[in-house]
Amino acid sequence: MLSLVVVTYEWPEALDVMLQALSEQSDPEFEVVVADDGSGPRTAAVVETWQRRFGERLLHAWQPDEGFRRARVQNLGATAATGEQLVFLDGDSLPRRDFVRSIRRALLPGWFLAGKRLTVGAQLSRRVLDERLPVWRWSAWDWFVRAPRDLHRPGLLLPLRDRRRPWRAGQAEFRPPYNGYGFLFAVARSDFERVNGFDMRFVGWGQEDEDIAARLRRTGLTCGWAGPRSTLVHLWHESRNDRARPNDRLLGETRASDREQAVEGLRELVRER
Repeated sequence: MLSLVVVTYEWPEALDVMLQALSEQSDPEFEVVVADDGSGPRTAAVVETWQRRFGERLLHAWQPDEGFRRARVQNLGATAATGEQLVFLDGDSLPRRDFVRSIRRALLPGWFLAGKRLTVGAQLSRRVLDERLPVWRWSAWDWFVRAPRDLHRPGLLLPLRDRRRPWRAGQAEFRPPYNGYGFLFAVARSDFERVNGFDMRFVGWGQEDEDIAARLRRTGLTCGWAGPRSTLVHLWHESRNDRARPNDRLLGETRASDREQAVEGLRELVRER
């Protein structure tokens, strides 16, 4: 079983569209865990509505709103998940219809996966939310015809040059643009547990994803890409980046060490609960 852990916080409209896109996957053999970093009743209502469609395949893992605690809520989502393969996704990045199929094919022993995403403009994003415009169904040709301004990097949807895949020998390791592992991060549960999950000392925006990627590589895993069908459609929003970069020091500590495990990770969460 593949478990999709969808991280969300107080954007129920985006989560609603996200769950619709997941409901239309060509490969339906997966479960969804909404990892909720303290949202209110509107988000809970969206999850409840979609549970009528997904049934037991949709779970809601919620933690109190005590600031930006993405690392913790991802660990919380992982503990609620039942699958042997974990896929962490942002709640504002919509999967195309063959997303699950492409991840399942590429998540091979000895590998973890990261991805690419197509960020659409404010106007198209608003149409997706207001009109339920199903951009996750669009082919590359549809993007060229219907939203050419949003397709300034066609290689995100077509394998024009990047042929890195885990099943191809001799390919260079994949490193996502801007070291952005957080919006799509897939890993076997056994490997995730081996490194003790995400480090919950990372509070505030950023770097918890680079931290776990560094530790997984230290165990001997290689990062791969599942191909253009795994490219996500990222809805536009105001930048949430914290220019103060509060977690740079923690990431620097990891890089300077030989440590594989999170200092405060899955095991500590279980004890805390």
